[in-house]
Amino acid sequence: MSGTFLGMPPFPEAAKAALADAQLRHNLAHATSTIRAKRAGVVAEVADWEDLRTRAATIKDEVLAHLDGYLNELEAALTAAGATVHRAADADEACRIVGDIAAAHQATEVVKVKSMATQEIGLNEALAARGIRAWETDLAELIVQLADDLPSHILVPAIHRNRAEVREIFRTHMAQAGRAAPEDLSDRPADLAAAARIHLREKFLRARVAVSGANFAVADTGTLVVVESEGNGRMCLTLPEVLISVVGIEKLVPTFAELDVFLRLLPRSSTGERMNPYTSMWTGVTPGDGPQEVHVVLLDNGRRRVLADPVGRQALRCIRCSACLNVCPVYERTGGHAYGSVYPGPIGAILNPLLKGVGTDPQIDSLPYASSLCGACSEVCPVKIDFPEVLVHLRSQVVDAHRGDRIPKPEALVFRAVGATFASGGRLASAERVNGFAGRLLARLGTARMPGGRHTTGSLPGPGAAWTGARDLPAPPPESFRQWWARAGASGASGPEDVAPQPHSPHTQTYAAPPPLSGDALLQRFVDRVRDYRATVDVCRSGDLAAYVREALGHAGRVVVPDELGLDLGERGVPDHALTATDLDEIDAVVTRAAVGIAETGTIVLDHGSGQGRRALSLVPDLHVCVVRADQVVPDVPDALSRLDPTRPMTWISGPSATSDIELERVEGVHGPRTLHVVLVVN
Repeated sequence: MSGTFLGMPPFPEAAKAALADAQLRHNLAHATSTIRAKRAGVVAEVADWEDLRTRAATIKDEVLAHLDGYLNELEAALTAAGATVHRAADADEACRIVGDIAAAHQATEVVKVKSMATQEIGLNEALAARGIRAWETDLAELIVQLADDLPSHILVPAIHRNRAEVREIFRTHMAQAGRAAPEDLSDRPADLAAAARIHLREKFLRARVAVSGANFAVADTGTLVVVESEGNGRMCLTLPEVLISVVGIEKLVPTFAELDVFLRLLPRSSTGERMNPYTSMWTGVTPGDGPQEVHVVLLDNGRRRVLADPVGRQALRCIRCSACLNVCPVYERTGGHAYGSVYPGPIGAILNPLLKGVGTDPQIDSLPYASSLCGACSEVCPVKIDFPEVLVHLRSQVVDAHRGDRIPKPEALVFRAVGATFASGGRLASAERVNGFAGRLLARLGTARMPGGRHTTGSLPGPGAAWTGARDLPAPPPESFRQWWARAGASGASGPEDVAPQPHSPHTQTYAAPPPLSGDALLQRFVDRVRDYRATVDVCRSGDLAAYVREALGHAGRVVVPDELGLDLGERGVPDHALTATDLDEIDAVVTRAAVGIAETGTIVLDHGSGQGRRALSLVPDLHVCVVRADQVVPDVPDALSRLDPTRPMTWISGPSATSDIELERVEGVHGPRTLHVVLVVN
């Protein structure tokens, strides 16, 4: 971001505060470097990673080129599946629609899945104005909400808070939100996550209305997809009677099969995992399973303005993975609050001005300058957004928007002077002499040196202090190129010592293509990858299945067994005869079958068919024992999608529920089952 001495938009006060906050900068550096390293590891496993990125960009561009057609197709599919579709032109209309639905059900509260779209439109505040309390259920969003704070990252919104701060927030504010934190609450992330589980459990069990967003909306089937880790998403999408999903119109994917590309890109780019713990898919209303009233609000709120910009429209490809934040040197030093929006980092620097327009708000006008144009964000973007191109494009729009200002900005005056200097050889030579004198003077004064040996200017006076207060400004070279050429001629003499070129080491990324797997190797990959997620795996023969299931259940008391499973557990077996969510909360364990197992990601997929039970069964009890047959294990995500019926509700499970929202320390068993035990039957 620019300082005012160049006349660019003002450096936000939040950014100045972030640069002065050593703890915040430490938190950000730790978080972004950790996630970058995890991402690099799992990306390197994918042989066709660059092809996937290209395919994702192509798919998204196809949607944007024919958006109205795909929206109509989605609406028709959703309506046929029993959902009610609403179109919202702006934030006010979207908030009104959601508020009217909640009020029609006499709801005084709603539970929410983490959703940037609902933050964008200010839904929580709009509902509060109507006497409806919105409860954030994602751990990081809960921390932010209790502290009356703002998110600072797309993936880990509370990364600017350390564990001691989180403990104090819980002890101070949880009681005001319904249930007090334990008196002896420690600052261990596991204890803090457990406190959040207890605090939110009662809200999940009593809620009648839930609000979600969607990561993807499939046009041809009407399927909505939510990707999450903690199980709070599954709670909101499964237990309430009414579900309202606010979906940006750019979230469309043309076909169910094309989800493959995004389900392989998003988890790796976002959390640095092969697959996130939970992915939920649902298509309208499923009788007897999940919400029986489903509403989908298709949100514009400036997206068509972005679509009309031939350069900026590529920002609508964004799948909200946060990879661009984790490589951005500006974000790492300023944090998300400096962007003044729910969308921080490079994506915020382009999306906010595109959605709202430039020329009226100094904060928004400053965002295109919140970049060094290094291009690291484009290199990691899974949908190949060309951030530098859009940033430069937006900078020109900001300049054009202020071209008619009555009082020229200092930036305009500076560049007029620069233009006049470069227009005359004599003036340029004079400027070079002055420049060289300044460089030699600073060298004699012994100012600090930058990496490579070049001197700095030190702190500039007046308006220039806004720049050098946070950056090192290189001193002018003591000798211009023309002066050096006149002295050295064509003799081949090297340039000045203090500007000697540095060695260049080009960065290359190699991808290791895994060998094709089948038979025992395929099953072993599945077992290994499931265990990678800290789940337990047993391998048995069909005749021994009952014994292995009993062993997996251990000392669990009451166990729900779907009728079709045909497993007799004696007195502790409880059939699912219309058990309520409160009933299920008293159950110790559940045993289900699976529909598919995915070897590459270690994922089990339930489509809640025979022997799998309702979605709530594998969600609420603490222990989930899942039986997978060897012939159900497939190599990767595309193979799984080809076997699944998109009209059925689906739950993709990769290990127990988990969070890393407190200082990136992973904690298992947040809102979903604390333990996942997979039994693989090999014949």
